[in-house]
Amino acid sequence: MIYISLLSFIITIAAYYLFFYSKSSQINRLIFNGFLVLTFSLHILYFVAYYFTGEGVNTAVLYHINYGLAGASFIEYWKVILLTITSLIFLFLILSYLSSIKRKSKFNKKLLYLAFILIIISLLINPVAFDLYKIYIDKDKNIKFSEYYKEPNIQKIAENKNLVFIYTESLERTYFNVNLFPDLIEGLKNLEKRSVYFTDIRQVAGTSWTIGGMVSSQLGIPLFTPINSKDMHEIKYFLPEALGVGDFLKEKGYFLSYYGGADLEFQGKGKFYETHGFNEIRGLNNLKPLINKDNYLNNWGINDDILFELVFKRYLELAKTKDKFGLFLINLGTHHPKGHIPKDYENIKYKNGDNPILNAVKASDKLITNFVKKIISSQYFSDTVIVIASDHLAMRNTAFDILEGGRRRNLFMIISPDFNDSKKVDKRGSTLDIGPTIMSFLGYKAEFGLGRNLLDQSISSYEIKQIQENLIAWKENIQSFWIDD
Repeated sequence: MIYISLLSFIITIAAYYLFFYSKSSQINRLIFNGFLVLTFSLHILYFVAYYFTGEGVNTAVLYHINYGLAGASFIEYWKVILLTITSLIFLFLILSYLSSIKRKSKFNKKLLYLAFILIIISLLINPVAFDLYKIYIDKDKNIKFSEYYKEPNIQKIAENKNLVFIYTESLERTYFNVNLFPDLIEGLKNLEKRSVYFTDIRQVAGTSWTIGGMVSSQLGIPLFTPINSKDMHEIKYFLPEALGVGDFLKEKGYFLSYYGGADLEFQGKGKFYETHGFNEIRGLNNLKPLINKDNYLNNWGINDDILFELVFKRYLELAKTKDKFGLFLINLGTHHPKGHIPKDYENIKYKNGDNPILNAVKASDKLITNFVKKIISSQYFSDTVIVIASDHLAMRNTAFDILEGGRRRNLFMIISPDFNDSKKVDKRGSTLDIGPTIMSFLGYKAEFGLGRNLLDQSISSYEIKQIQENLIAWKENIQSFWIDD
């Protein structure tokens, strides 16, 4: 895609050269300069998007453009922001200067037409145009959504268990690769020895950022930005026509809690949990009053050591007072680009400590493991299923080039009091399949969305492959779940 971008840029320069010598009218200058601003702006957008996603403009980028960035930490990306602003100012100054130069040649209609043809070609082959084509052009109209979508259905099949669901921010399974990261993940590997763990959880369209990972793992559908005249902030309900884990558990009498150290406004997480059955939704602002310590904040929100303390305390309270409950949380420590390590864990280093995100991963490995061990050691573990899953693959961070050298897969493991040994599952899957799979551990057979129970032997890898490869083709079907009256 870099070469396509370079070709588009060269064609743009050639177009301007021809236009310059066409000595066109002021109106044509304004129109052509508008095309120039558009094409250069798209180049800037592409490289900013590529910096974050590693793949250019994708569904995550479109979602943030639509929903906004309220609650995000901008200070961590000041270099990117400064470079973007500088590039736009430079573009404006260059265009102003070139527009002021007097042309000595006579008006040339052929050069004018050729200049406009080239500038349009440069726009059509701009990498953003390619990315939008991949997102919006259907792949295979012959494979019907209705043949693969499961209408929500749940049946009790065993005694029910409580649920603790830990989303690990960007802490993907690739970090377990000892060839790439020797001795990095130790605690979670030990937990894996008593878990059912999945090694082929792929990242598919509409699942590559936090709220996308939460939606897909709980509702069994990818998150595609709705076609709606409203601003996303004006939408009252988040995918109200889709049902999933929270809706089912609420129906069955579960008390549901969500804890996250970041602002609930960011990406609409608060609205998502409000829509889908959660009784208690706590983020940065409503967790602050519960904290009586200093130095508990990082650029994104509450440090993980404090968050895990609060959540474990809440776990004990819920275990004592509620018949059935689900407790969901997400950490912040492994957030790109460098991670956030609580002060008491700053002495934890990976190798010589020169890669900050790997230090953060090592610290988070210890924090998450200690939290899980406390639950396992408690008197209430016999009624508790623990799920550990990455919300999405890591975006660009200080170890991104190393990660790209490995087999990129999401983390997903289930620790149940009913299983003391490890079970490795190599079946192909994605975060879409997490919800139906974990419901079977809670005592339910559940079918919903495009997810499948990865332990169900009747579900073929071919069926899952078909689903994963046709999500874009079903985009309009999936967007229909946003109906908001």
